[in-house]
Amino acid sequence: MTQIATVTEVTGPGAALVTVARQTACGHDCEKCAGCGAQAGSVTVRASSEIPLSVGDRVELYSGSRVLAIAALVYLVPVALFLLGYLIPAGLREGLRYFCGGLGFLLGLGVAVPYDRHTRRSGAVTYRVVRKL
Repeated sequence: MTQIATVTEVTGPGAALVTVARQTACGHDCEKCAGCGAQAGSVTVRASSEIPLSVGDRVELYSGSRVLAIAALVYLVPVALFLLGYLIPAGLREGLRYFCGGLGFLLGLGVAVPYDRHTRRSGAVTYRVVRKL
């Protein structure tokens, strides 16, 4: 997975802090929209680079396929457990099925949130500057 980033600090030879602008699903094309009020955020990450960089350079950043696997776990597990909690007890009243689904969702969050925090702390996701733009 590649993204466009801006170098905010060169921390040493072969390493830099880069800032990636977060996009929403709408792409922030506000001129063509009624205006949802969504604000774009940014994320700063440490990236390795074999290319000499300086502050302000726009670069293409590669994060690898592991990011997609982590995102799938963090986002899909709670939803899948909600559906299982709702669909498996088919003989119960509707309200109880929703309750079981909600418990499944909370269980999924109980798995996803600690895993996400562990992934951030351990540095399991690495970023690499592919090229300057």
